[in-house]
Amino acid sequence: PMPTLYADTVIRDANVITIDTSRPRAQAIAIRDGIFLAVGGNDDISDLVGPDTEVLGMSGKTVLPGFIDAHIHVLSSGIRHVMAADCDRRSVAQVQDALREWAATMPHGQWVQGFKYDDTKTAEMRFLTRQDLDAVSTDHPILVAHRAGHVFSLNSRALELAEFNRDTPDPHGGRLGRDPSTGELTGVVFERAMERVNPLLPPVTPEVRREGLRRICGMLTRAGLTSVHDARVSDDQLYTYQEGKDAGELSLRVYMLMAHDVFPALRDAGLKTGFGDDRLRMGGIKMVSDGAIATRTAYLSEPYVGSEDDHGILAMSPEETEANVLEIHQAGFQVAIHANGDVVIDMVLSAYEKALKLYPREDPRHRIEHCTLVNPDLLSRIKATGTVATPFCTYVYYHGEKMRYYGEERLQWMFAQRSFIDYGIVSTGATDYPPGPYEPLMGIQSCVTRTDSEGNLWGPNQRISVEEALRIYTLNGAYASFEEDRKGSIEPGKLADLVVLAADPTQVDPMTIKDIPIEATIVGGEGALFQLSLLRARINIFHALSGNIS
Repeated sequence: PMPTLYADTVIRDANVITIDTSRPRAQAIAIRDGIFLAVGGNDDISDLVGPDTEVLGMSGKTVLPGFIDAHIHVLSSGIRHVMAADCDRRSVAQVQDALREWAATMPHGQWVQGFKYDDTKTAEMRFLTRQDLDAVSTDHPILVAHRAGHVFSLNSRALELAEFNRDTPDPHGGRLGRDPSTGELTGVVFERAMERVNPLLPPVTPEVRREGLRRICGMLTRAGLTSVHDARVSDDQLYTYQEGKDAGELSLRVYMLMAHDVFPALRDAGLKTGFGDDRLRMGGIKMVSDGAIATRTAYLSEPYVGSEDDHGILAMSPEETEANVLEIHQAGFQVAIHANGDVVIDMVLSAYEKALKLYPREDPRHRIEHCTLVNPDLLSRIKATGTVATPFCTYVYYHGEKMRYYGEERLQWMFAQRSFIDYGIVSTGATDYPPGPYEPLMGIQSCVTRTDSEGNLWGPNQRISVEEALRIYTLNGAYASFEEDRKGSIEPGKLADLVVLAADPTQVDPMTIKDIPIEATIVGGEGALFQLSLLRARINIFHALSGNIS
């Protein structure tokens, strides 16, 4: 007789939400070699328990496929947590205090950097100016990135080093903030104006990149994420990811959207989307066509509320977009273009349509990153081209105070998960952290309720069900990286990526989904255990990922 194939791990007495339409719910799971071996009731799995099998009793806890964030700045955020002051504060004075603390640790004359500043969350409700930063230091050049990552503030020393002055013309795809009465620079720089500043910043050492990777992996694992699509990976970050993977420090599965400037080297090396393995995979080529929703620089057909002629910033021309798309598409890569406003979504779709017509390719799954403001015509074209949308998911809950810049009519077509589903478009769970908080449960609550943290309802016509939101955050994310046959649902043969929750998100008050405790995150059958009282069994099956056992 054939020897019994025993499981390495059996999970039983669980409330399993599988995201598998053929078996939506289950009670027990068997795992072997990092793969789901069987899914069913306790009795169905009992024969797979051998003498060395770890049996983990869940006492009715809810088990889901691991969450997937399909657009998040992973390694660059980790690096910022190491190299920059956290400026998520509620007043300019508090931001200045945080920067002064940071500056006190820096040698004289070195750059002081901050990130996650958010003008609409401060009492002053404005961008930081050079005068604000000069009050911190004029010896150090200072750069503070807005949470959205599309607007930056510089002090006078930094402006001087960048050779920006009142006579400097606005660069292509960017803008310099100016005092309307005097024409003097305010210190605020928008979009591609930063291209002159970036080469002046201190280089990021390999050690800092590795520390950033360890730190961000710990943060995201604790939130229940098992896979991420890093939304802009440079060549040196690619190297760090490979180092981290070889050292066993990469606790997440990473699909890398590569920076556009490394595309020629990748193409010339004979690479294309899909190269890699289940832990680290080459994804699409990432470009940016307009500004951000959070900083009111997304490029819109109608002006922002409160403005007569401010439509945002166009970061790439239609001609530039089309030429880049044709080249990347022809080389066998997925294209991933950041496009928030309806004007640029139209521009990107025109480029995709031309590429598909001139160079037909089966199932390229080109993506529109954010895809924020849509309309019926755009939705039809997204569907017709097979384009994947990756809208912000934590946005409505966390950034409700910014909604007033868009108006009620536009909000009915923003972060349009309901419309994507109704049009048969694959959309994902995505947060774009740091712009949006990265917690998947907050994203799910936000999509389901369309209610912000103050209780205001924004675009209720775009609400979706909890079940739909769970699918967006799991199987749809896997689809966006061509991996839906490998992960995203709990089915035999798929990767054993799981998250254990203290409650069933389909059974709680939707306004409390974000507060459900995450008790364990498991990647390939190995995981980080957060609530040590969870399991009625030996817990040495759980290997701490990046020092995550608490």
